Amino acid sequence: MIAPLHEGEVIQGAEDSGAYFKYMSEFVGFTEDDAATIRQSKPIIEKHLSEVIDKFYAHLLRYPPTRKFFLKKDGTIDQPYLELRMRHQANFWLTTCDANFDEQYARFLDYVGRAHTSRGADPKIYIAERYVIGQVGFLSHAISEAITKELRHVDEDFELRATESWNKLLMIVLEMLSRAYGHEREADSFDPIVGVDESSVERLAQEAFRKEHDKNLFVPCVEVPIAKVEDIPEGERKLVNVNGMSIGVFHHNGKFYALRNSCLHRGGPVATGRLEGDTLTCPWHGFQYNVTTGQLLVDPAASLDHYDVVVKDGQVSLEVPDPNVQQPSAIVAPTAPGQMMIDDATQSAGATTAPAASTITTMTPTLQANQFKVGDVAPGATKLVQVDGQDVAVYNVAGTLFATQDECTHRGGPLNEGDLDGNIITCPFHGSRFDVTTGKVVKGPAEKPVQTFKVTVEDGIATVTK
Repeated sequence: MIAPLHEGEVIQGAEDSGAYFKYMSEFVGFTEDDAATIRQSKPIIEKHLSEVIDKFYAHLLRYPPTRKFFLKKDGTIDQPYLELRMRHQANFWLTTCDANFDEQYARFLDYVGRAHTSRGADPKIYIAERYVIGQVGFLSHAISEAITKELRHVDEDFELRATESWNKLLMIVLEMLSRAYGHEREADSFDPIVGVDESSVERLAQEAFRKEHDKNLFVPCVEVPIAKVEDIPEGERKLVNVNGMSIGVFHHNGKFYALRNSCLHRGGPVATGRLEGDTLTCPWHGFQYNVTTGQLLVDPAASLDHYDVVVKDGQVSLEVPDPNVQQPSAIVAPTAPGQMMIDDATQSAGATTAPAASTITTMTPTLQANQFKVGDVAPGATKLVQVDGQDVAVYNVAGTLFATQDECTHRGGPLNEGDLDGNIITCPFHGSRFDVTTGKVVKGPAEKPVQTFKVTVEDGIATVTK
């Protein structure tokens, strides 16, 4: 059941993951027949998966120790990130239903286990082991419930076999996740349970499942010109914004590739990261992708959204979803199509700081890229906007709005992701601190001040200008 890695495959996770998965399979009595039963149950799991994911994340959002990982700085739910995690979850269970429990699957489980510990890719995220144990138990119950709902009084023999096979597998999954913890512990907290808008979570779970389940289905596309061939020399890249999507276009080894500029981990600007060979590394937490396919190296079943690139008569164009064709959406309504604008910006393949993005954006009759509703930025919160294609961080300091360039002058860290304490913003990368009212450096390692911008407010709408 545990097959070796294919030649040339790159994967993270402990080298003994496959052996340990096999050992635990033998310990709990998980056999090839169990794997076949799980494959046979796939239509049932697919039918109920969005419901399972909905319940799973609604549960996480009720408890402050787990809820905190899904909140924005203003204390509201970070819906794009929540949907991203839901898509990861859907992708994992759809892959698991195929029951191809090879070396790569085992290493991925080990990697996921470590990602929840203090040794994970993101040092800000630590999930205490008890919550991992509890949530695997929660999933085990939800899957058994789905199987029972479909098979009770229909095929009780298969119901029994499927329930038993899934229970065995989840025992192995739990052990693979738990063994990464060692002796790590976190103090208990008993904060009150938080109310959750379950209908909103349900819609988001349905949308996340649909995107993963149907990601290979045909989607009507349109060609959008983004540059001349000579504008993106070999070895360089160009960032563009198409209908609100930031996309990195790479000229790599004689071919063009286009990837969504949003890391699957925390939405980091992955297209601005280091490119070595075919490996693109997100500058935030080191997640790595194959630039030619968008696949996450640790789990090739997961990938960045990628787009076909058309090169014709010296013109480079992207094939992107047609904005005139309404796509199902859980919470956010599609933007009305309109005029498109294009600005130029390129970046060397070896650069690690984020360049100013080109803009190919659908205009709306209300807010521009440098505008926002004042109520969207609470006191002590930050927001990212764009001014002439440049990323700009906006800060609410005790009710007064200030703005600076988003890129830290030390190593390009995203200041809008930093901690705002009064009028001081701390870069999340290396701790440089700036006074957002003047742009001056308060504490290194940065030496140069950040550029400041003007913020004007009229009728509840803030506009940021140079």
